[in-house]
Amino acid sequence: MNSPSAECVAQLKAVLPHRVHLPDTGDYRTALGRVFFPDAARRRPSCVVQPVSVEEVSTVMRVAHRTGGTATVRGGGLSSNCVADDAVMLDLSAHLNTARPEDDRVVVAGGATVGTMLDALAPTGRVVPVGIVGHAGFGLVTRGGVGYLTRSLGLTIDQLVEAELVLPSGEVVHLSDASTGDEADLWWAVRGCAPCFGVVTSAVLRTHPVGPVWVDRMVLGLEALATYFRVAPTLPRDTTMGAVLGYSALSPDEPVLFVYTACASGDESDIDRARSAATTVADVSGTVLYRSETSGTYLTGLPEFAPPGPDGEEPEPIRLPEPGERRGSFFGKAVFTGPTLDSELAEALATQIRGAPTRECRIDFQHTGGALADVGDGDTAFWGRSGEWNIPLNAIWSDPYDGAACLSWAGGTLDALAPHTIGVYSVEVRPGFPETGAEIDAAYGGNLRRLRELRQRHDPMGVLTHYPL
Repeated sequence: MNSPSAECVAQLKAVLPHRVHLPDTGDYRTALGRVFFPDAARRRPSCVVQPVSVEEVSTVMRVAHRTGGTATVRGGGLSSNCVADDAVMLDLSAHLNTARPEDDRVVVAGGATVGTMLDALAPTGRVVPVGIVGHAGFGLVTRGGVGYLTRSLGLTIDQLVEAELVLPSGEVVHLSDASTGDEADLWWAVRGCAPCFGVVTSAVLRTHPVGPVWVDRMVLGLEALATYFRVAPTLPRDTTMGAVLGYSALSPDEPVLFVYTACASGDESDIDRARSAATTVADVSGTVLYRSETSGTYLTGLPEFAPPGPDGEEPEPIRLPEPGERRGSFFGKAVFTGPTLDSELAEALATQIRGAPTRECRIDFQHTGGALADVGDGDTAFWGRSGEWNIPLNAIWSDPYDGAACLSWAGGTLDALAPHTIGVYSVEVRPGFPETGAEIDAAYGGNLRRLRELRQRHDPMGVLTHYPL
């Protein structure tokens, strides 16, 4: 008797013969090799399907639902959860990857990256607030989207106007503020938890006019961290002050604090205020290894969110992998904290980064607050609206020998942050870890019960079971 996954693949091959790529074929290997997340790229899905239409996506979901198969969705490919062993990998990036402006909106296909969306908007002088890199896809768009414009414009999900969603049953629904009944519940859930409920094949987002963004970057000693914690929450909405604790070639033997201040206001007095705030942080540092100012268009015209290299060289942009290249390993977590970060935490995190097992490990501070809280925690599925920071910590290693130490380091860093943690960013929640259950509770908070009831109603067969909830 065939297993559910084998029967699912057999039926998909029969109805979509030119879209289904089987293991050990060139198209299969290439599709996996282009997934950004290293551990995900090493998994072995039952097949890869690259649909060209919403109708073909619906066919995949119907077959999986009927046969007891499971599926994951690959858009930008940045998530660990976009590939699972023995599941169909539904690769939207191959064909459903377009974006086009329409007045003050943008229509985006489900496999497009946020970079594709912003490129389409560039001639209009309008943007959608997204994260800090252009490679992210709809997994991030529909679960949050934290970046340089969060304080002024809110999350990416707050810009969603409409969404076309293929349910696990294969039914296609069109969701918006006009939705009623069960579809109104799905519209609520999609904004913060879409991968658990279906495949977003198209969406409409509102856009905003944004001129050049002014950026100040500094590389400082760790003693400035406590002052950074104090100054950042005092800034107005038009200014965000992010930071990175990590290593730079500018300081071979000691980790550094990289502070990235961005002001989206074109008013010179607002820029002066942002510059003054950055200077306040710099003044307490025993060493200012680097400082520069620039301005550019959001997002590709801005510098990378990473410390510069030797002699102030610009850091290399994050690039997508090439199929077949050697890959390291990555373990990421991300928590939301309030504005309570203090000198005691600064000392604890300085100790953590000094004890990092590899020089690639880093702790990021993505500054939120402001417009993030204009929407209530219960108004969408996204939880953590009172946060002042989203803090991703990244344990990165190339030598397998360092894996256990990196996982331990990540756990110790989370322990240090725990007294200030108010939530977990769901984009970094992965199944199969001892902490997964507690992270799900923290990621969805008071929305969790409603989400689970809705999921049981729409995915009783567990087609999308690889997305933890």
